[in-house]
Amino acid sequence: MSKDEKIIVHSSTKNLVLIRKFIEEQALKLGFDENVINQIILAVDEACTNIMKYSHSFNEENTIQICTKLIGDDFKIQIKYNGKSFDPNNIQNPDMDEYFKSFRVGGLGIPMMKKFMNRIEYDYKIPDENSLTLIKSIS
Repeated sequence: MSKDEKIIVHSSTKNLVLIRKFIEEQALKLGFDENVINQIILAVDEACTNIMKYSHSFNEENTIQICTKLIGDDFKIQIKYNGKSFDPNNIQNPDMDEYFKSFRVGGLGIPMMKKFMNRIEYDYKIPDENSLTLIKSIS
């Protein structure tokens, strides 16, 4: 990957397929194996779904911009969007014993993102400019 690649989509779950395809293409260029590519796709999918649901309240007039770039050994996926601030690093992983005892559904997306990616960086700028960067090391 010699240059930054970018996709901009409307904030609609219908566009998750476009996002997944874009991330897959970029990760393939870097030689990640299929298992790791699927983990990266799941992490990005979860991040974008959370943005659509919580930051944009499913308002399809909003947009999400996804930029990918390779910096050193780090594959960086930067997701830019306007809307409510939300830093996934501030969310604690659930107690899995309690989670399963209570028959909960959902709520595992952020722990999954943290497990599959090496780092997650979040930046919020006034007014309403959010940047969530998911980082996966090649080595």
